[in-house]
Amino acid sequence: MRRPLHASAFLGLAPTVAAVLALAAPGFGFAGYAPPHSTSTTDTIRLKRAETARSDPGAFGAGVPGYLSSWGLPPVRGQLVLTDTGLVFQASRGLASTRASTVSLAYVDDENGQVHYLFRVDGGVFETDAPGPLLEVAASVWSGAMPKETLRTPPPAADPVSSLTAARRIAGSRYADSLYSLFGRPRAAVGLIGVRGRLAGRLGEYILTRDSLALDPARMTGEAQLRHALAHELGHRWQARAKAQLAMLWSGVRSIRDPKRYGYGSLSEHQAEAIAFAISFLQTTAGSPEGGDGALALLDHYDLLVPGTRIMVRYLALQSPYQHHPLRSRLTSGRITYALEK
Repeated sequence: MRRPLHASAFLGLAPTVAAVLALAAPGFGFAGYAPPHSTSTTDTIRLKRAETARSDPGAFGAGVPGYLSSWGLPPVRGQLVLTDTGLVFQASRGLASTRASTVSLAYVDDENGQVHYLFRVDGGVFETDAPGPLLEVAASVWSGAMPKETLRTPPPAADPVSSLTAARRIAGSRYADSLYSLFGRPRAAVGLIGVRGRLAGRLGEYILTRDSLALDPARMTGEAQLRHALAHELGHRWQARAKAQLAMLWSGVRSIRDPKRYGYGSLSEHQAEAIAFAISFLQTTAGSPEGGDGALALLDHYDLLVPGTRIMVRYLALQSPYQHHPLRSRLTSGRITYALEK
């Protein structure tokens, strides 16, 4: 399915050893889960080496707790720590990420009576309900050039053989099999995005008339992005075959608020992103202890960024691939009892 392009800030499926941070400039026309290769820093606040008391690492204490959605993928729990070279996101599980060189307050969300502050930090969005000194940092105009190590250069020319190998590998994986059991397997073998699709900035594409799926692994940042793209495009396949069912499930879901998040202003892309987020949540929490409240709290943060994730999680949890999921009974205690149509 061909998709309109939106500016974005995207990536981070499950907690990884390094949450990648790199700048996403407003208005840059790549697909939602694509890493833009731009050095523009429009409408952001740059950070430089500490010269005042407010830039002292101690000002942040143990850091600002929250969730980072890097390159638009689902959020990772951790903390932002202010160092003498800028902000560093430290995932709760894994190593500290690359430092962030810019920060700005994007908006405040007070849905359901809980106030959440969403900050743009280079190529991602950091969400927290306890911003503390981060508000002061974001409100301060700090000069300084972009650190050289954060600058992005265009990717090398893609090797079609290795790209197709990567696409076929993910399409033949156990992860893909679990998606096929939910959304069906495309009739045609997975292929690569064509020249027109690459020029349009697409990383994935589902063509309904051919029941075919194409990917562009060479322009993805890693495995998490590849898995997300596969789930997103197969979500489009199900979407095309179960329009009435999905419309019933979608009743009352609010729109994506962030204009830079992929799916903003497009119902089709919003739904596909919610499906991919839901798959991520169910995969990420598959090892959670029975009744894990922390895992359920994580779902709130997924749904905050991409509304509709919660309803898709509850629905997909009813399906056979997740019959032994530790959170299944708690996730499916509502009224969602429809059978999945393939």
